[in-house]
Amino acid sequence: MNKVVIDIDNVSFSYGGVSVLEEVSLKIYEDEFIGIIGPNASGKSTLLKLILGLLEPDKGTISKYNADTRNVHNHIGYVPQHSAFSRDFPITVGEVVMMGHISAPEKFFRYKKKEIERTKQVLQKLDIESIEKRHIEKLSGGQLQRVLIARALVCQPEILILDEPTSSVDMRVEEDIFALLKNYSEHMTIIVVSHDIAFISGYVDRVACVNRTLVCHDTESISGKMIEDLYGTPVKIIQHHH
Repeated sequence: MNKVVIDIDNVSFSYGGVSVLEEVSLKIYEDEFIGIIGPNASGKSTLLKLILGLLEPDKGTISKYNADTRNVHNHIGYVPQHSAFSRDFPITVGEVVMMGHISAPEKFFRYKKKEIERTKQVLQKLDIESIEKRHIEKLSGGQLQRVLIARALVCQPEILILDEPTSSVDMRVEEDIFALLKNYSEHMTIIVVSHDIAFISGYVDRVACVNRTLVCHDTESISGKMIEDLYGTPVKIIQHHH
């Protein structure tokens, strides 16, 4: 068994007295690809914010184990939803990806040669080097998502967290992105929030079902009954073929 990199232990959280998460526990392992699913307002995004350290739990603890404490700012990469990213700022693809190197305010757009080289490598790996000079407002949904993933990967994080990375793209692009993530999960822990349980179950190692509480399943144990219990409504699972 790989080592634990994130240990969520009996965590509860509320907004203004309204309970959002209750006694949530989950161990996430090195090089694991784990999916988080659940209905709207179930606490998925809140759980991500707690893992990222943007919120503090009311109860319980979240421990993150980093083998290289000298580079703690590079420990976790984060990819927001499309809706959380503004395209109005006049900036190119290459400049967006380069911003993933910024670790402190005093650095302010001064990059080392090795950071520039690493950016070129990531652009190539994600097949977006041909649009490096393009402004982000000119990108398709799939291109923008690859750019945001590249920005998170360029600092070589040990853990990558993605919040519904394929919510604004078609199925072909979704398949491409998840195949890419599956490849990276061989040497990186990946946590992805998604609504498409049938789709992600073909890629992830485990699925964490969140609806105030949390239950984690191996992908082989996912069933229609389990999803109905989670979402509180009848569902039909459609199998995607990759």
